[in-house]
Amino acid sequence: MDRTKIIQYGDDIGKVAYIKRIQNKSVRISINGKGEVKVTLPYSVRFSVAEAFLAEKMEWVIAQRAKALGRKVLTEGNVSPEEQKKKTEEVRRLAHKILPERAHAVYELMTRKIIVRNSLGLRVKDPFRYNRLAIKNNASNWGSCSSLRNINLNMHLVELPPELMDFVIAHELCHLVYRNHGPKFHKMLDAVVDGKEKFFNARLRAFRPK
Repeated sequence: MDRTKIIQYGDDIGKVAYIKRIQNKSVRISINGKGEVKVTLPYSVRFSVAEAFLAEKMEWVIAQRAKALGRKVLTEGNVSPEEQKKKTEEVRRLAHKILPERAHAVYELMTRKIIVRNSLGLRVKDPFRYNRLAIKNNASNWGSCSSLRNINLNMHLVELPPELMDFVIAHELCHLVYRNHGPKFHKMLDAVVDGKEKFFNARLRAFRPK
């Protein structure tokens, strides 16, 4: 008898069915013409192993699902300068409306959820406070953090699935505590997203800053 586990991801993936089957010898991913993602696995393999396998193949899955749904990615060469300028301004307006609200919401969540202590073991007050939020039309990154505790966010974050937008914001807020990408930084970010840092990073790699 098959055993099935359903997980709802973002719009870029949709609902994924993890199915254990006696006859399966390996973990396999399939995507049908409707864009439905199915992961089949042997009975002896844990669901968590299959979820990790999907995370590793996330970039491929998102691309294949887009093909199945007939989505076409337009490049600037397919759009007139006037249309491109109009779209850019629409994204900019949306970003200035949404990103400050999301940044504050993620800040409040992290403040409640994460306790930061200094070298003496004393609790740090307001470790994720940022001074200024700038929204830019970056071509090289989704966000950055300065030594003055200023946060810069790419306006095209609003075009990502909401959970990835929040993940990028959380990433930058963690840099207010740890300036590098060392083990402590990753441990903190992983705690913020309930152990899904690698999963979200895999999904984020399927997108590129504009």
